[in-house]
Amino acid sequence: MNGAAALAAAPFRALLEAERRGPIALLHSGGQGPALLCCDPVDTLTLPAGAWAGAFAALDRFLARHRDAKVVGWLGYDLGLDVEPWPVQLVDDFPVPVLHVAAYATVHTFAPALPTGAPRVPPAQALLAHVSRADYERRVAAVVEHVRAGDIFQANLTQPFTAHWDGDPRALFWRLCERSPAPFAAYVEDGQGTAVLSSSPEEFLCRDGGAVRTRPIKGTRPRGGDAAEDARLLTELCGSDKDQAELAMIVDLMRNDLGKVARIGSVRVGPFPEHGSFAQVHHLFATVEAELRPDTSHVDLLRATFPGGSITGCPKLRCLEILEQLEVARRGVYTGAIGWFGPGEAMHLNIAIRTLVHRGGRLRGNAGGGITALSDPHQEWRETLAKMAGLEQALQVQVGVPPDPESP
Repeated sequence: MNGAAALAAAPFRALLEAERRGPIALLHSGGQGPALLCCDPVDTLTLPAGAWAGAFAALDRFLARHRDAKVVGWLGYDLGLDVEPWPVQLVDDFPVPVLHVAAYATVHTFAPALPTGAPRVPPAQALLAHVSRADYERRVAAVVEHVRAGDIFQANLTQPFTAHWDGDPRALFWRLCERSPAPFAAYVEDGQGTAVLSSSPEEFLCRDGGAVRTRPIKGTRPRGGDAAEDARLLTELCGSDKDQAELAMIVDLMRNDLGKVARIGSVRVGPFPEHGSFAQVHHLFATVEAELRPDTSHVDLLRATFPGGSITGCPKLRCLEILEQLEVARRGVYTGAIGWFGPGEAMHLNIAIRTLVHRGGRLRGNAGGGITALSDPHQEWRETLAKMAGLEQALQVQVGVPPDPESP
């Protein structure tokens, strides 16, 4: 193995060789910054599925006890119910902890390198959508009707996919990062049988003292098969009125959310729109920054912004109510957040998209997109499959879609 390959493999190899007991976490930036392997947990906070009531208060106490440590973990989507409850009706068919964080005594830092050299892993037996194409398109159309009725401006509808797989999730994370490198990738084990593997391109919150930043993503096109097609798709995305309007609405929502805890007049938006290109997709995004009011805790910031507006819609609470009616299963970790807190007034969390959860020989992944009055249901369904492409490559299997009821 040459020097570059050894550098790229080092954090993943260290993860593979680490003890198989207790929590562990690897944070990887796809070569854009150092990788962090967090070992030797000194304390954990893990709340089971459904235990969202009082979760943020418990997290606040945990972070206060470990202010001088690196605390790493995930915050499930349903923690939004601890901020502003909405009527719950969806079943949880893949229950995992709604919150898991651990305070670590040891943090190993590895130099930036693009992931390569992943070992072979067994392919998944299947990766199956839970709804048919026509069923998902009907749900998109229902969101469009809510928009046209003036009930909401947009909502982020999603669907789940489940696979059976019995390999080593640590090795699978290496393969996922190689096939779909992302700036906010993360691997977290809770030590109780759940592993979360994320290759997220989306930054939720980055805090450094009083400064905070969020970079919501809205607008997607698949990568092209050649340079000309790829450039055409990116140009199409950057010129799309629908996608820019979708992003503008979420930027306004995030400005308002940050405004709850920001110094008056400090919230500002960067160049609009920005774009990024990843292994499987192009995205539009924007940067929103602010200065926090004195004595704003991490949990104060989370209560003001969670769950992220890009994966809910606006107005947020009404969208959360509608999504509860139109989606088919609880989201779990997906579209929550994964990342780290501390030491001190520092925090960095992703939006948990392009994410797999492994437990009991099963894997759960999800994909979705923002629905507006201009959405075409078939194109929205196709967009969800484009977003699953990196997970498909990691699992070496294509998504299977149930037949439409009217199909022979």
